[in-house]
Amino acid sequence: MSGPAVPLVLSRTAVSTTAILIVKFALLFACVALASGNPAAGKPWHWKSPKPLLTPIGPVKSPRIVGGAEATPHTWPHQVALFIDDMYFCGGSLISNQWVLTAAHCMDGAAVVEVVMGAHNIRLNEDTQVSMTSTDFTVHEDYGPFFIRNDIAVIKLPSAVSFTTEIQPVALPSSDIAVGTIVTPTGWGKSSDSASGISNVLREVDVPIMSNAACDAIYGTVTDGNICIDATGGKGTCNGDSGGPLNYGGKTYGITSFGAAAGCEAGYPDAFTRVTYFLDWIQTHTGVTP
Repeated sequence: MSGPAVPLVLSRTAVSTTAILIVKFALLFACVALASGNPAAGKPWHWKSPKPLLTPIGPVKSPRIVGGAEATPHTWPHQVALFIDDMYFCGGSLISNQWVLTAAHCMDGAAVVEVVMGAHNIRLNEDTQVSMTSTDFTVHEDYGPFFIRNDIAVIKLPSAVSFTTEIQPVALPSSDIAVGTIVTPTGWGKSSDSASGISNVLREVDVPIMSNAACDAIYGTVTDGNICIDATGGKGTCNGDSGGPLNYGGKTYGITSFGAAAGCEAGYPDAFTRVTYFLDWIQTHTGVTP
């Protein structure tokens, strides 16, 4: 790592009489310098508005430690790393040989993105990695950063990527999964609130789906376009995981979207964009279907 980390600074904006507050990670810059050989070599990297934050209105849960473990290398071959505007970092999912699914808040206002596929340790220049630079991406036309609505975007690669054991597309689901189902979000996000930067290696965590009603009781802004996980027990996503997949049964059911302003270790639910809600939009812009 080169240079000191920039302290996190919270800025809050009231959005309703219920005192729900949105905190955008554009105002939470934390520097991450990645090692030589990587697209980020020698540069400070920030999270591009990942995991916009809502101040929960429900009861406070006990503090927790962000759980999970290092994934077995290349068990999630659709997971990609996104280096945005030579400055910001997010995750995404390869859904065909030329399309990547990610969060709108990652790509909103962006000019260029480097997509790194086939990676496990993003601080290394691994032989399995393939990088492509794209300026062709679409953010949902009704993306609402204020309430974090329609948080979905797609990136078109400049040419079709050749599939390998380490680079494979993920299927889209045709129907939802039940509350209580154990799912697996993946990403290179921070492993704790105190971590100085994102993880070197891809991490995974198994967590249950919770009802939208229970999630909305915490945030007050959850819609049918969201799917939430229950973070009770010390498990969840964190800064840097934004745009990455919520995995189950070889399909991606969610796109990492937002969490609690109280921090990754506060025990509140994590919210994702519900992929099944946006299947028509995805097909319209990419031609990809379940």
